[in-house]
Amino acid sequence: MQNSEKQMVSSSSSPTVSSRARILLSLLKTNPFRKLETDDLNANPPTFSVFCGGTELYSFPASQSDATERVQENVRHFIGNYISVFVVIFLISLYKQPIAFLTLLASFPVKDYLDHLITKRGLDQAYPFIRRLLFFISKAVLTILLMRAEVVIAFFSCLLAAYLAMLLHGSLRKLRD
Repeated sequence: MQNSEKQMVSSSSSPTVSSRARILLSLLKTNPFRKLETDDLNANPPTFSVFCGGTELYSFPASQSDATERVQENVRHFIGNYISVFVVIFLISLYKQPIAFLTLLASFPVKDYLDHLITKRGLDQAYPFIRRLLFFISKAVLTILLMRAEVVIAFFSCLLAAYLAMLLHGSLRKLRD
């Protein structure tokens, strides 16, 4: 008798696990930024205590449409916090790769120096084609250096991690009243 009860419990819990997984996987097809407006980007982000909230603010969405609605509304409200999370994840990944971090830091003054040199020599007005060519060459060299130092790989892997965290947080956090 106990074995049949265990089988009933396990068989009844399987559909809920698979349906929950289906709901979460369906979020990969949605556009979380669909309801985002420029005013949302200009607004001050809520504090991280509001962003994280207590456990009473979280529950699993009942359906795919509920999960999509939650994600889109939470992205509108917490976009500043999600950007901050991405920056923190990116800086942590660069902290573990000091060569990539130093290359990224060195790329900014080098780019500014090359732009200043082009402007100082008058190439930006006298020879616009040469200016564009030097600008393209400097960008290409910096891009190659950043790729060689694996900054681009760190950037996109952090972008993916932050995007997945945004989808998960946005779908599990209940909508504001």
